[in-house]
Amino acid sequence: MFILNRLFFITLCCGFFVSSLHAQETLEVYSLEDCHRFAVQYSPALARQRLTYSNLVEAVEVVKAIYDPSLQISQAWQDEDDPQRTTAVLRQQLPADLDVALTARREVLDNEDYTSYALSLSKTLLGGGTFLEAKLPLERAWIEKAKQANILSLEQRQLRLGVTNDFYAVVRNQLTLHLRELQVERSKKNLEHAMIKEDPLDIATAKLQIPENELAVISSKRQIANSRLFLTERVGLPVAEPLNVNTQLVFEIRPFNMEQDLASALENHEEILNARMDVELNHMEAKVARTRRYPEVRAALSMEENDAPASSDSNMRAEIVLELPWLDRSDRAEARRRENDLKQSELTLYSVKQRVEQQIKSIAVQVVEAERSVVLSAERLLVLEQQFTLYQDRWDNGEIGILEFVRSQNDLENARVQLVTKQTEYLELRAEYDFKIGK
Repeated sequence: MFILNRLFFITLCCGFFVSSLHAQETLEVYSLEDCHRFAVQYSPALARQRLTYSNLVEAVEVVKAIYDPSLQISQAWQDEDDPQRTTAVLRQQLPADLDVALTARREVLDNEDYTSYALSLSKTLLGGGTFLEAKLPLERAWIEKAKQANILSLEQRQLRLGVTNDFYAVVRNQLTLHLRELQVERSKKNLEHAMIKEDPLDIATAKLQIPENELAVISSKRQIANSRLFLTERVGLPVAEPLNVNTQLVFEIRPFNMEQDLASALENHEEILNARMDVELNHMEAKVARTRRYPEVRAALSMEENDAPASSDSNMRAEIVLELPWLDRSDRAEARRRENDLKQSELTLYSVKQRVEQQIKSIAVQVVEAERSVVLSAERLLVLEQQFTLYQDRWDNGEIGILEFVRSQNDLENARVQLVTKQTEYLELRAEYDFKIGK
């Protein structure tokens, strides 16, 4: 009976082990590029920016509709059975404040049909009505759309940077957990060796190391869970199913040319492009405001053809209207305000360029420092490995106590954790540098 129970237990354990392996094989593991792709597809923040950009695209179409022709048809009756007049008016607004209206009218008088046609043109000659002024609403809509496209690009790059940092946080915590688990195993072996030597001080010291290392393992597991949740939430996937990412660290030192990258960023960075467009728009606004300071002079021309009796065959009329607002304070104040806006946008452009240049130079120094830190940490790890080998031989031979051996062991294991931290920090700084230069 005991043998049967034992076989049943072994069979159950084997089945559980096989099913666990199968579950691990079917659990999909995602790379950094996979996470970037998910973020572009599912991120709510990026989706909101896309909707904002779509609205500005539609705003351009709304402004373009100003120049759409309009047709109005009306019919009037003197009484219910006798339609008297039918009128059709086609209006078209053209750039440079040129308005065109074509009117066709059909009248019934004494059972006779009469038709008339009229064409009218009007144009502001002074005090506005320039081609730039008419074009300004459309230019404003185009610039706002282009600025939003740059904001969308910046948001997408910012999202990519955030995903990269979250991904490397998962990798760093996972590799740290592995090293902490090895520390627990080593501390248990140290306790076994200390018990063999029967030294009370060594036994007590070894026992203290086990709970400390186990607490470090618990902390690492908590950090892994949190970092996976942050990554899943950032890419826009349900946090109830955190992403299982590939924690194999692929590390390489990538060279860069800061001067070349800086020149490219000062020309193509989204914030600088938007600041330039603000200057361009404010320049147009100021130019239009200057033209409105003058008295308004408007010319109108109308021509009418009419076959009704007691009217001439054609009638042409021209008029010029001069409008001189009293004191004209509002237009002059508006012109000064637009000039101030232009100067302010130029100062903003200068400040943005200064900030982008400062950030790039600052992060470049940090990248160089991080690169050197990785090299020095790797060299220090090699020395500590050699030192630990010497201490282990002396510990095995009983030449030193466990305190010195544990101290050298902890130094080695902490150096391994530090190297992983330095490598991931370098990769994060390198990603931030790429973001700052506009990649």
